[in-house]
Amino acid sequence: MRCWSPLHRADARVLARVALVVVVALGACAPNRIDEARSALRTNDLPTARALLEAERERHPKSVPARLELGEVYYRSARDALDWDDDEGTYLAYLEKAVDEFVQAAALDPKNPQPLFYLAMIDMYRGDLPAAQRGFRNTNRLGFGAIGDTNLAESYVYAGDLEAASRLNLSGQLRGAGMAPVTFNEMLIAWRAGDLAAARRSFELLRVQYPDAVRTINVAPLPTTPKTFEEFAGYCCASPACGPYLEEACAALSKPVKHREISAETVRRELQLEMEKQRRLKEIY
Repeated sequence: MRCWSPLHRADARVLARVALVVVVALGACAPNRIDEARSALRTNDLPTARALLEAERERHPKSVPARLELGEVYYRSARDALDWDDDEGTYLAYLEKAVDEFVQAAALDPKNPQPLFYLAMIDMYRGDLPAAQRGFRNTNRLGFGAIGDTNLAESYVYAGDLEAASRLNLSGQLRGAGMAPVTFNEMLIAWRAGDLAAARRSFELLRVQYPDAVRTINVAPLPTTPKTFEEFAGYCCASPACGPYLEEACAALSKPVKHREISAETVRRELQLEMEKQRRLKEIY
């Protein structure tokens, strides 16, 4: 056995510190692929974000942030395939990948509410409001906080229960959700109730103070930032993620509604995917 003198031990400590500094410096110089992917997402460059995040997942398969971001990319890719290209095969392929990433993230970090939030958003897009509401309630149980109430409030607007939507929205406001989601829901509630003047006032407040709130519908960005409430309503009514829930409100503005027109086979595969998702989540929770 080799014995280390005090001098040797001191030298070892110095070398260890130097090595640590070098590692930190190299890490600082290395590209942050998740941040790069988020930048690509802000410009809706899904292929670039997808490539970056898939590479990051391969390097770090237990990275929850990488899986959450990649799941969002897959979800948005699925929506684009169906909403704009009417490509049901590509839609299903990306939808399955999105669900898998979010379930994997839940398995890696069961206390994290984000995976269940995204899964609930997928359910809302599919038109399964009861499943979405169960998901949002579960995010609340995991500590999603006040924003969980405003998510639920939005789902109740879509369900047509404006009393529950208003109650949950107020709860979110009192618990500190922030005025952006609260005002967004107030706009939807007023629109659904037929009070277009109040809806326009809420939109104007959002446009001036919280513009990001009117640039997306259920996570996916709009093609351009709406400048008026009517323009926002047009985007909502033309999106299967929004319009079918607000058909009467869209008709009041003479806005056409785009429905999710999918084949019976696609519906069947969606159902299979939902059942498999529930089975896997039961194993986790």
